[in-house]
Amino acid sequence: MFVLLPGLLIFDEGRKVMFGREQDIPFTIVKSDGGFTYDTSDMATIKYRIEEEKADWLIYITDAGQATHFVVLQHCAKKAGIFDPKKVRFDHVGFGVVLGEDKKKFKTRSGETVRLVELLDEGYLNSRSWDQEYISGLNRPINSRAKAARDLSDG
Repeated sequence: MFVLLPGLLIFDEGRKVMFGREQDIPFTIVKSDGGFTYDTSDMATIKYRIEEEKADWLIYITDAGQATHFVVLQHCAKKAGIFDPKKVRFDHVGFGVVLGEDKKKFKTRSGETVRLVELLDEGYLNSRSWDQEYISGLNRPINSRAKAARDLSDG
């Protein structure tokens, strides 16, 4: 069971929220209807990875639009006593924004998902039509990232 230390949650319009630092946006732990959020899942995941899996380095790879979320997540996890930066490294790697076929920001909440390896493969295939001089500097990193993603998904 995931329980936060007493005194960390604030009631705000029926929600239970916490702040990592005063200037942070609120992190919603429990919604006004009693449901949980991505914030809740991410806090529980950090706790599980550190305490159960004995992780010493957490790396989150998402689109750059999630950067603020991961800054606040790190601050809240630290404040809750879940994350200690002296013992565990925490990195967010933002890679831009993923656009759908309609050229709008891709939203996973709509139920559609694209596997990272598929995204990288498509990027690699599209890159083959670029100017050869330009591609010579990009082809190797894109190909190695696609291979790394495959290796991770197979493991």
